[in-house]
Amino acid sequence: MLYKVLDKDNYKDFLSGLIQNYNVTGPKKINNVLHDFVPIKNFEEIDLGYVKTTLPPAKKLLFPSKEGLVSYTTDIINVEPLNESEEKILFGINAWDLNGMNFLDRIFTTDFIDDNYVEKRDKLIVIGMDTTPSEINFAAEMGAECAKSGFDLFMTDIGNKYFIRVATPKGMELLSKFAKISEALTADFNAYDKFKESYLGMFKASADVRNFHENFEVSYGKNELWDRLSKNCFSCGSCNLVCPTCFCFNVKDDMKIDLKTGIKSREWDSCMIPDYGLVAGNHNFRPTKANRLKQRYRCKLKTFIDKFGAYSCVGCGRCAEACLAKINICEDISAIKEEVSL
Repeated sequence: MLYKVLDKDNYKDFLSGLIQNYNVTGPKKINNVLHDFVPIKNFEEIDLGYVKTTLPPAKKLLFPSKEGLVSYTTDIINVEPLNESEEKILFGINAWDLNGMNFLDRIFTTDFIDDNYVEKRDKLIVIGMDTTPSEINFAAEMGAECAKSGFDLFMTDIGNKYFIRVATPKGMELLSKFAKISEALTADFNAYDKFKESYLGMFKASADVRNFHENFEVSYGKNELWDRLSKNCFSCGSCNLVCPTCFCFNVKDDMKIDLKTGIKSREWDSCMIPDYGLVAGNHNFRPTKANRLKQRYRCKLKTFIDKFGAYSCVGCGRCAEACLAKINICEDISAIKEEVSL
């Protein structure tokens, strides 16, 4: 890791150089309440003051809500892979969403290599940024408030400068081409350390996950608890769709009217909707809301501790904000631990 600083007077030139030479996706204010990561055409569009976005930016780019996998013909059997990928810069992604991307990296490359994902990921240049968390963000509790890998550059505002962590040769190349940088000095490291100490105080929501991995096993068979936690759930799947780490998808065939050509595509799916567990014979292995909520929390807070040694929840709080029934994962974690302690 290299450490550089960029004077804010030179920030506009740096970002403008990137926009002129690359396809840049970054945070833009859409209206008074909404920011989104969209293609950026000029410097003025970038808004680094965003607090949250509805959808996680890396997931949108690397694992689109709907994408073609292969095209095929049936008269003469022929299958061709489909993948719309090009070199892009993802600018301004925060630490918890970046850590969510790191989780997806492991999902799509561990047991099976997903070529569509990997090709997009290999062409994505990631420039992260420390941003202000929302009031419902508990990333600090999940250890996701700081990005330690997965980026080419990561920028932190330390007053009249940006402190930049340079993680890859590509990141250094971008700085060399488009930025007037200097070496980080002792004063810059001190300013960075001071910021990081104060940064933790910005996270207002809390979720005590200490010992939760073990407590979940004890609570798993407490049906009354899960009935109570899930009673208001509408089974709409909103929590899954906004989550940076949810990766379930459905595959379908779209055959053209000639019945000779078609496209096999995938689209996001949700383990919280009733038909997700529906299989042949009209059997549903997760028929109730309680079954499905239990599985969701198991996936986020236990399964990948066992598999990867890390939670699949990054604490962004999007699920609680998107939930029509106002189900709050932080409150449910407390309720589960309280049940175990009785």
